[in-house]
Amino acid sequence: ELLKEAEELAKTLTSKPQIAVRMAIKAINMAHETTLSDGLHLEATLFGICCGTEDFKEGTSAFLEKRKPVFKNK
Repeated sequence: ELLKEAEELAKTLTSKPQIAVRMAIKAINMAHETTLSDGLHLEATLFGICCGTEDFKEGTSAFLEKRKPVFKNK
């Protein structure tokens, strides 16, 4: 059952914009190596970077248009 859950999680993650996934992993990995204040600053910085991507615009447009997004990893 664990393998099935892992496969479902992998499928979900691969359907998301990969830039955002990489940024989230970076923030999670840094959480144990930094202070809360620095971690929050990093999170805000990475969020700002994500908001400037074409994928962010595509995701927002797709949501408003009630369609599946087509991410280009840009």
